[in-house]
Amino acid sequence: MCGRYTLAKGLAEIAAYFAAKTGQAGEDGSPLWDWEPNYNIAPGTVVPVIAYDGRKARKVVPMRWGLHPHWKKQPPEGRPMFNARVETAAEKASFRTPFKRRRALFPATGWYEWEGVEKPKTPYYIHEDDQELFAFAGLWDQWRVDEGITLLSATILTTSATGQMKHLHHRMPVRLPKNQWNNWLDWDVSADAVLGTMKGSEDLDFYDVGREVSSGRASGADLIRPAG
Repeated sequence: MCGRYTLAKGLAEIAAYFAAKTGQAGEDGSPLWDWEPNYNIAPGTVVPVIAYDGRKARKVVPMRWGLHPHWKKQPPEGRPMFNARVETAAEKASFRTPFKRRRALFPATGWYEWEGVEKPKTPYYIHEDDQELFAFAGLWDQWRVDEGITLLSATILTTSATGQMKHLHHRMPVRLPKNQWNNWLDWDVSADAVLGTMKGSEDLDFYDVGREVSSGRASGADLIRPAG
């Protein structure tokens, strides 16, 4: 499961790291949208997502975290579909088409999991031990709001936790090697073949943080400081 994550980089840094364009620009050449570092991203937030355009060029696109299927008749309501199980995504109606044609990468710098049976549970911050910026594998879709207006939304794929991560939660986000990112975004490449290269937990590190992160209103770099 991945219900909260961090992206502590600005839009320019994200675009440069992923060799992606930010889309249309204003008259002064600046992007028409921006992103400020966020240390407590919750479902429903509009976040930067990497996807291919029609020419298979990487773009950084603002999307709602919580996929809303293109075939739905009603607008989004209730709990957002912010995670999708990688084992069943190809079969589920909500994710079947995106799994084939609309695959994405979520830029991230870390994520949180809560460990324990009794409340209050202890939050842990998880990150790659050698990279500040990495990506979760995801899926995206577009839902027609009105004539010429669409809602872009996306979900993060999860898999069974491995190694040390199993002590925190039984699920973890899917991460792919950097040399597989283009294959994941490319709808002409088999998704199952790319997923065969997913990373385990050997390159991850984690530590407990303050319980303030449990509040959706909490923000700021202090949230990822070690507890105590």
